[in-house]
Formats: sequence, C-alpha cells, structure tokens
Amino acid sequence: MDDSDPLATQRSTDPPVAAELSAAGFDDAHEIGRGGFGVVYRCTQAALDRTVAVKVLTVELDEENRERFFREQRAMGRLTGHPNIVNVLQVGATDNGLPYLVMQYHRQDSLDTRIHRDGPLPLGDALRLGVKIAGAVETAHRLGILHRDIKPANILLTDYGEPALTDFGIAHVAGGFETATGTVTGSPAYTAPEVLTGDPPTTASDIYGLGATMFSALTGHAAFERHSGEQIVAQFLRITTQRVDSSKMPA
Repeated sequence: MDDSDPLATQRSTDPPVAAELSAAGFDDAHEIGRGGFGVVYRCTQAALDRTVAVKVLTVELDEENRERFFREQRAMGRLTGHPNIVNVLQVGATDNGLPYLVMQYHRQDSLDTRIHRDGPLPLGDALRLGVKIAGAVETAHRLGILHRDIKPANILLTDYGEPALTDFGIAHVAGGFETATGTVTGSPAYTAPEVLTGDPPTTASDIYGLGATMFSALTGHAAFERHSGEQIVAQFLRITTQRVDSSKMPA
C-alpha cells in the first residue's frame, strides 16, 4: 500500500463476513487483500486497542484439512518473536465455520507490490532482504516447519523497512493446482520443478522458492512467468525442462 494513502487498496467488505468478524471481536473490517486461498481484512481488535490483519480462508476444507490448518497454525506459535516472520496472534473460526488467523498488520504491503510499483530492488537492498528471509526460513526448518509457498506476495514489509515472511503452510491445507501427476500446492512460478513433477515439498523446495523470489526481486519479474495465453501445463513444462536465462540478471 502506498505510504501517502495507506487505504488506497481498500475494498468493500462482505457484510456477513464483517458481522462474523465483529462477533469474534474484530471490528471495522476492511478488505485489503485477496488471494487464491482467502481474503485479508484490516480490523480493530477492541479488546487490545490495536489494528490487526485477519485472514479468512474462503476455500472449502474437509475435516482432515481443517484439523491440519489449526494444527499447523498452532505450530507457528514456536516462531513467535522472530523479527522476519509475521507473528500469528490468534487462530479461530467464524460462526459459520470459516477458519481465520489473526496476524500483525503491516500497512506497507508486500514485496510483490513494491516490485510491481517501483521495479527491481537495488542490489544491496535485495541482498539484505534475502539474508533476512533466509534466516527466517532456516529457523522454521530447524523446528520442522515447511513454508511450501515462498514468493514475493508472501513477504510483507514492515513500517521499519524489514521483510517478514507470512502464510506458512496455508497452501498445504487449502488445495492447489492440478498437474499430470496430481494436485500441487504453491504458486507455479515459484514452485520447485521436482514438486511440479510429483515429489513432496521439502526444505530444498522452500530454498528454491526463496531463490526464485530473489530472482524476481533483482529483475522485476519471475524466472518463469506465465506467458499471455499460455496454458498452465505449458508453463509447467518450461519450468521443469528449461534453464533460467542468466542474461536477465543484473550485472
């Protein structure tokens, strides 16, 4: 979000959802983001007199994945306090059973927004960001936690200019996209080739996602962006068979 107009991307909020969030203690809900798995609202948590971000999952979850969502988000409590990971403050469900998680609110928006607005990061800024997010990923891996969907949109920027990784494990419980080998979670342009061909996500595939994110930060675009009119299967084929064009990297 633009610093001079922090509400510039605000959208109208679905009244039933706003009412459900209010009943859960989160008032004045305004939609500030929408993705494949859910909608993010900026809310006021009156009990603690603070502004928070509440992500409401909009995908249908069966009972197994619902339990997995709550279990994995509880595990995130072990990462509380890391300076480069968005803290999960609370996990719950609305009266209609929609799972939600409450997080720190960062009005500066995401790395993805910054890249689209300002272009590639200067080399020094990109290196500092990469080192900090690598530290966040390493900390999670030491605790047995995979992210599964590292990409610029999941790196938020704090008011102090610090990057903070968010959305750990959400892709794992909220479905994915279909390939010839089955359903794959994550975002295609940032997903490791071996995962696209059917292997389960690992710490190595998280590192691939971080590397793909750094490529985007340095060049202003993903290494394997989906071409206009290109079928998603063709994009998978390019990712799994072609080398990254190093000439696109800054000297």
